Amino acid sequence: MRIATIAALALLMLAPAGARACLNEMATDRAGRPYSSDGQVGASLVYSLTHPYRDAEMDRFLIQETRKDPSFRNLNDIGVLLVRQGKLDAALRHFRTIERLFPGRPQTAANLGTALELAGQDKEALHWIRTGLQRNPREHYGSEWLHVRILEAKLAAAGNPAYFRRHSIAGIAFGPGLVPPFPRKLPKGNDGKPLLPSWLDSSLDYQLHERIGLVKAPDPVVANLLSDWATLHLSGGSLETAKALYELAATYGAPRDALMQRRIAHIDQVVARAEKRPTPGKPDCRLCGWD
Repeated sequence: MRIATIAALALLMLAPAGARACLNEMATDRAGRPYSSDGQVGASLVYSLTHPYRDAEMDRFLIQETRKDPSFRNLNDIGVLLVRQGKLDAALRHFRTIERLFPGRPQTAANLGTALELAGQDKEALHWIRTGLQRNPREHYGSEWLHVRILEAKLAAAGNPAYFRRHSIAGIAFGPGLVPPFPRKLPKGNDGKPLLPSWLDSSLDYQLHERIGLVKAPDPVVANLLSDWATLHLSGGSLETAKALYELAATYGAPRDALMQRRIAHIDQVVARAEKRPTPGKPDCRLCGWD
């Protein structure tokens, strides 16, 4: 089948429907010390997670460009648009065809894996996500190690609804304290080496921005990841972000248990005190990558 024909078939499936703004906001560390964050904090981060940016004009432009030039890049982006519009059968056919026409591209493997997962085919999805990681370990800002762990966890949890209550998908262990110490052992990234704290934060950020745009609440995977991300910020990041992520995790099905409620109440107290009388000294943000 000619490439132009493939493009035409995909374009027929599309109804013309993002980028995130990068803000610099104030945050508070676990000791009540204020600091300037390089990214979004608290409610604004959660807003960007739950309100993915879409530009109908850009979608129309992509469709027009693909009609004129059915290149790999344009065809790939059309496939992504099919996924975002929920046309999974069409997206799967589209990406399989791209793999035949342009074999070996990491983008195709990653996108095919995502479409397969959304279609409920987790085992085959895991194969393609691993294939994409082998083709380019830096794909998706080096965060695909987490997508692999997500799919492995979903397969392990099949028939066991309580699995996600007892296991950390990301592989992070926290103590049961009100404000647990920052984890001494972090999961391994794409290169098999333990992640730096800032890279763990960015992996959770990237994967959750993508996933929340495609998966509606409640969802045990999203709830699990958000809970861990919140506790990471409680122990070594922004208290405002920790609270907002805990609340979003509860929306996705995480238990709003006594420990979560105590942690949120503690955050409110520390932040309120810091607004009136900030704790002096150098801020302690393990997730900021300052070290």
